[in-house]
Amino acid sequence: MKKLLAGITAFSLCITSPGIAKAQEFTEFKHQNDGYYYETLKSQGVTYYKYKVPAHSFGVFTLKNHSRRADFDIYIYDYAGGWKLLAKGENTGVTTELVTTPIFSQNRYAYIKIVNYGSQPSQYLFYANHVTPGKNFAIALAETIIICSLERQNISGQTSSRVVTGISSILQGNNLAGLSRDIVINEITSNMRNQFGYGCTGDFAVNWVVSMIKDVYRNYP
Repeated sequence: MKKLLAGITAFSLCITSPGIAKAQEFTEFKHQNDGYYYETLKSQGVTYYKYKVPAHSFGVFTLKNHSRRADFDIYIYDYAGGWKLLAKGENTGVTTELVTTPIFSQNRYAYIKIVNYGSQPSQYLFYANHVTPGKNFAIALAETIIICSLERQNISGQTSSRVVTGISSILQGNNLAGLSRDIVINEITSNMRNQFGYGCTGDFAVNWVVSMIKDVYRNYP
């Protein structure tokens, strides 16, 4: 039986998909910080979840091999008149999987398939979260204004667009397992500094990016 810490409520939806064999039951993962599901899957066992990603956000999904046996993989789908694979984590062995979706323009469900491709039963821990760049934008802007109020007029919509462009290829729609948080921060912040320099606009860009990276990696080892 699937169990959820922190009292998260679940319910199911039956649905048929060419990419998700037969009629499957999706357990809804209600958002709650640091909440997770766990289950022991037998060899070749499969389980399914769905998670609502708010508008203007991207989903973040972390799958840990708690028993340190077997090999869990994760697949993230969108359904909008047809099934579409958004991201997948297929690292071999007991490596934690960390995958993200692209930004959703409206409230949408991400449908998740977890598979045990190993030869023996093992227990996983599954975390589902989302990151909203606009929320992180407001926090980073407030922090920057406190320190650099004279340059706040330079933090424009154009700057915001460039920051999102600078991180989208790394943070959205990718498998980030195996990349440490510090490595990702160093890579992206170096790019931000090259674009915006070391003044207040550069500080804002870096603060914004770092806040999002920390949210993405919140449940990663």
